[in-house]
Amino acid sequence: MRVAIIFHKDPLAIPTGIDLVRLRAIASGLLRSGLQVEILAPKVQATLLDDKIPVYGLDRLNESGHYDIVKTCYHDSIRLVPNGKKNVVSRIVRVVDENLPRRDERSRANLLECQNLILEKADTVVFNNEENRSRWLKMYGDSVQTALVPTGCPSLIPPSGARPYRTHKKVLLFLGSIASARMLTMLNKLAERMVDIAEIHLVGLNKSLMYGDGTETELDPLIVNHGAKTEIETWNYIYHADIGLALATGTERFDNDISKIYSYLRGGLPTFSEEPILNNSLVMGLGYGKVFNYGDIDASVSSCKALLREPPIERRSQVMSFMAREHSWDERVRRYKVLFEKIAGIKLSGNID
Repeated sequence: MRVAIIFHKDPLAIPTGIDLVRLRAIASGLLRSGLQVEILAPKVQATLLDDKIPVYGLDRLNESGHYDIVKTCYHDSIRLVPNGKKNVVSRIVRVVDENLPRRDERSRANLLECQNLILEKADTVVFNNEENRSRWLKMYGDSVQTALVPTGCPSLIPPSGARPYRTHKKVLLFLGSIASARMLTMLNKLAERMVDIAEIHLVGLNKSLMYGDGTETELDPLIVNHGAKTEIETWNYIYHADIGLALATGTERFDNDISKIYSYLRGGLPTFSEEPILNNSLVMGLGYGKVFNYGDIDASVSSCKALLREPPIERRSQVMSFMAREHSWDERVRRYKVLFEKIAGIKLSGNID
């Protein structure tokens, strides 16, 4: 089976965000499973990604003959798919409507237009979670097949290296992008209230200006900003931290599928998470962290301190093994392979779980 993965950004960039980490993991996993996979993107020369994944320019989509599956990765990727392509599988992270999520106000028109293009061009839409699938079905009906393929984590991770933190205090790690102004405000408040016993360390990018009304909120100087790190480097920051922080983008559950929780748990890091994050069921089900009420800074401080005093370290190996087994990229690849085989064989209707 021949699969084209359409990516609207540079697939050859160093993987620091979940978009490129996921792209590499899914593409390489599908290759290992026996599928012929190619990544197609704008403004790239023919090459190999990670010495194994073929990468071509978008012209390949029309020049190379037949693809059994054409898969897009995010909203904007659908714009790169010509009309009339068959077996188009489009993945989106969150379903936008006329009002929500609030943080998408400036990009709302573009995202809604992309969703309409997906409705026209795609045979199947893939979501991370049931909440966004339900939103899609409510808005657009069931004329397009839907499927679930959540975010994942590596089955194998690198060994621990030297401690990257220069502090005698406990370390609260915030991994990944700060994706809303309210998330940054909450992070600053926690840094101020926890300063007596802990430091917050950011390993990622502050993207809060990209969302909402663009009002600038600066990172508190108490927060140690390491910037974006490569995927391999991030694991060492996870290993040597004391708690992984997960903060909500806003009040809507469907807009709070927080991928960093998979990395925290895979790396054995107890997780401190805010409602209404969808992945909290994983944290609580594994008994490997605490969840606090949305915006309740007083309760969050006392609960975080309690977790620092009594971390559930006796469950560390069990949690890490569970994540590697049940939530690995290999397991996500298996879902895609089953989905692709069904689509390329006999076209189905309804939902694939």
